[in-house]
Amino acid sequence: MSQAELLAFIVAIFNKLDIPYMLVGSHASSFYGMARSTHDVDLVVDLDSNKILELLSRIDLNRYYLSESALREGRMANLIDLKTGDKVDCFILGLDPNERLAFSRRRIEKILGNDIFVATAEDTILAKMRWDEMIGGSNQQRLDITEIFKLQNDVLDFEYLQTQASIMGLVNILKGYVDDLRKT
Repeated sequence: MSQAELLAFIVAIFNKLDIPYMLVGSHASSFYGMARSTHDVDLVVDLDSNKILELLSRIDLNRYYLSESALREGRMANLIDLKTGDKVDCFILGLDPNERLAFSRRRIEKILGNDIFVATAEDTILAKMRWDEMIGGSNQQRLDITEIFKLQNDVLDFEYLQTQASIMGLVNILKGYVDDLRKT
């Protein structure tokens, strides 16, 4: 099963169980910027603990690995295809107001041939800036951000970006990208 098929598989289950989700990470930045390969698919999932057993019952646990304890504890849970090694990282939506705002702004797009809820371009930029800062610098994160700015410049909500960057303590980082964009 390919990443696209694995994504379609888990999204179909989430949709059937009415479990809200949002595509983030490299697949989101590839949608808005330059496509690139990645080792996994990242989803943010708003998982009600009452749906965990039903979710697990829809997955063949002889074929796929998914940790019930990670889901119950609100930790990142990997859905791993044991035959191919492909995986979906499911980050459980927490209480952080910035994450909840980004989740509320998700939109449905055609991705890898499927209708998928995806983070907005602005929220993808902000998340990648946050990750870049948290891990102490990442050329890949910076390239993803730069490509989104280049390809989405005409449609980005810069007021939203500025407001959220201010709240998240990312104003100087955002300013650097905007200044670089103006130079090109």
